[in-house]
Amino acid sequence: MDQSSPDSEQIEELQLQTNQQTPMAAGNEQGNVILFDLRTLTRFRDEGPYVQVLSDIDTARLVLFGFRAGQQLKEHHTSSQLLVQVLRGRVTFTAPGNSVKLQAGMVLQVEASVPHSVTAQTDAVMLLTMTPSPTYHSLEQEVFHNLTPLVSREK
Repeated sequence: MDQSSPDSEQIEELQLQTNQQTPMAAGNEQGNVILFDLRTLTRFRDEGPYVQVLSDIDTARLVLFGFRAGQQLKEHHTSSQLLVQVLRGRVTFTAPGNSVKLQAGMVLQVEASVPHSVTAQTDAVMLLTMTPSPTYHSLEQEVFHNLTPLVSREK
């Protein structure tokens, strides 16, 4: 079962929740409040982790991941500092000299440029906040290529 991106009905619901014409427009105006219903937006893929960039506004990139048990992100690094929040399930976050088991309700802070990998121990949902939005990510082509944020600011 491959549900790799939100369908038009879910995007329409997001548009209604933001009370804007489009999610893109909602991200362009200063002071807006934008609601992401993560229960609705979360997906799982058998081929690999589901990745949805929720927001990319230069000061931060917000990314939702859905992992099936055993799926992983191979070792990589980024120019951004990270806040890794596990919303459901359990994952192992590995960095040089550290292996941290995270479960729902836990948040891990990681400095920029630290090599790391993530492996799902169970089906899991993870929310990643990258600050600022990365100028470099070693898995940019593999993970984020061709993904359009639901909300972004025009440059």
